[in-house]
Amino acid sequence: MLKIRPIQNHELNQITQIEFESFTDPYPKDLFQFLAKKSPELFLVAVEEGKEEKEILGYAVADVERHVPYLNGHILSIAVGKQYRRRGIGNQLLSELIRLFKSKECNSIVLEVRESNLKAKALYQNLGFIEVKRRSRYYEDGEDAIVMTLDLEDAL
Repeated sequence: MLKIRPIQNHELNQITQIEFESFTDPYPKDLFQFLAKKSPELFLVAVEEGKEEKEILGYAVADVERHVPYLNGHILSIAVGKQYRRRGIGNQLLSELIRLFKSKECNSIVLEVRESNLKAKALYQNLGFIEVKRRSRYYEDGEDAIVMTLDLEDAL
């Protein structure tokens, strides 16, 4: 059974490994360390309950941004280890982040996704995210990012 919980500091190496195997321009470990200290409740990991919870299957990290008078959630990174993909883990991580953002009374959630990442875009759309704009040459290799949002005001 899958369990979603906040990260523990000793798990940062596993998170970094998943990040590096998942993205062509991964976030560095020191950024993850900063985010884990800043908002540990918004840095989630997926583990198999009952297996001593040693292996991280996937993670999601986010932040809350204040744009007076609004609070917006920002999903910074989400990834699932290659051998655990297509099992609904990403969906569960995102669903838990949405729940947490609602509990923090955020008005909306925003994320950026590579234009070519069709599987991720489909996952986000299935959870109600919509495409709102494009950020030209957003990634290091020059690929555009698609900005997607989820309006939480009606769901609060």
